[in-house]
Amino acid sequence: MDDPSSSTKTKDDVEIVVPHSSSKVFLRSRMKKTMPRWHATWESHAFESIAKKKALILSPPELYAEITHLGVEKSKYPWYKVMLLSIVAGGYVGLGASTCYLVGGMMNEAPWYPDESQHNYGVFKLVFGAFGFPFAFMAILVCGSELFTSQCAYTMCGWLENQMNLLYVLKMLVLTWVGNFIGCLMAVGLFYLSEIYHHKDSYLIMVTEDKLHLSWGVVFVKGIIANWLVGIATWMANAALDLSGKAIAVWLPIFSFAAIGFEHCIANMFVIMMGIAQGANATVEEVLWGNLIPATLGNWVGGAIFVSTLYSFVYGKPDFRMSKSRFF
Repeated sequence: MDDPSSSTKTKDDVEIVVPHSSSKVFLRSRMKKTMPRWHATWESHAFESIAKKKALILSPPELYAEITHLGVEKSKYPWYKVMLLSIVAGGYVGLGASTCYLVGGMMNEAPWYPDESQHNYGVFKLVFGAFGFPFAFMAILVCGSELFTSQCAYTMCGWLENQMNLLYVLKMLVLTWVGNFIGCLMAVGLFYLSEIYHHKDSYLIMVTEDKLHLSWGVVFVKGIIANWLVGIATWMANAALDLSGKAIAVWLPIFSFAAIGFEHCIANMFVIMMGIAQGANATVEEVLWGNLIPATLGNWVGGAIFVSTLYSFVYGKPDFRMSKSRFF
């Protein structure tokens, strides 16, 4: 009689063990076809390595390799898929920003509240930054949407490792920026029609007008720091294998970015346009030249230089010979 605890498995078998409620008899079933952890064309050596080590997180060199791998694979998407995923990401940003402004922004401790004796900037910022934008970024990472500011990091790694040419880099950056803008505008339209900001827009309008009166250089520098933090969140979230690990990795730097108040071009797309829809005073020049352009350039520097280029010198093999083959 065969031993009930023994079994044979092939390479592709998955064994399911279900204990009986009243005895030590086990039901065993083998499935010949299994659900892959990722698409068959995505051969991730970094994840195969940690699977063998039974680790829960990528090491820094493995993480750099995985970020590069992801950047290259994402660039292979057709343009319409990149655009669709970018539009969805813009919508997530709108949902996260609205959580910040409709919850934290309505506190008596907020700067807009008429009674200054009620103001408590620390408590207000703690609540303002704790949930909204971390939720948005977590949804983007886990659901697979494409954010321009994350692409600044992904594409730079692929380019420095000579696995992406400049045309693919520009394709991803332009498509994600435009798609994010469309998604933010769609979110603005939905929130405006829902009248959810009605009588709850004081802090939103105040922030919108403040952002549009910052100098070009200030917006640029604040944009660098903003995407330095977002790049760190992208980096750490890709190192974690489980949902809880990704949530912690995202929450800390994104909370810091939202609570301190830096300039993130995609977040500003929603905040400024929502503020204008609610009655904030602004011109096209103030929106584009005064905020979105310097924020975008600063965000690129923060993600591509402060994060990707830094780690490429440590863990990658950057080749800075500017030959024709390097660009095309």
